[in-house]
Amino acid sequence: MGRAYKNFWSLNTDEAVAVGILRDGTPRNIEVLMPLNAQMKGIDLVLINIKSKKVVTLQVKGSRAFEPRKSEVKRFGPGTTGFFFPKKETIINATADYFVFLIYVIEEVKKIGRRIIEPHLIVIPTLELKKLTLKYKILRKNSYCYYIWINPKKKEAFDFANKKYYLTKYLDKKGISIIKFK
Repeated sequence: MGRAYKNFWSLNTDEAVAVGILRDGTPRNIEVLMPLNAQMKGIDLVLINIKSKKVVTLQVKGSRAFEPRKSEVKRFGPGTTGFFFPKKETIINATADYFVFLIYVIEEVKKIGRRIIEPHLIVIPTLELKKLTLKYKILRKNSYCYYIWINPKKKEAFDFANKKYYLTKYLDKKGISIIKFK
């Protein structure tokens, strides 16, 4: 008797980029794993501390690179916005320990006379994201809107959809450093 196997796993580009950043930003005893089980809804990555055998789960949301408008640069300074529109259930019923928002920022490198696209992470505990969402967000068509601006020169991040609030303490290395293992 044969058994049919389905390929439930596919590599999401945003998750792969987040893996690379996390691998570079975490200690050597931390491994980044991708679940192969399709039943792990809402969990995209698993971090494991090889020494303590403790784990942390992550939900990754990515946004494509957007050319900033001149009015945005004038208002917010250099940087780019990431746009995210998760459904209410995705936030309220989240089971991952942390949310990771991946934003691709178009940066000017005057030294070489070019612009580059640089990925940045917001790593925020899910419980904190839920609190901020309930405090600052307006539910529209069963979704929440997050417009996260990253200013790479100031190393600053904030969400300006609805009410403005800062996410700088969750940006890149700062955000990765707050990850605590259970």
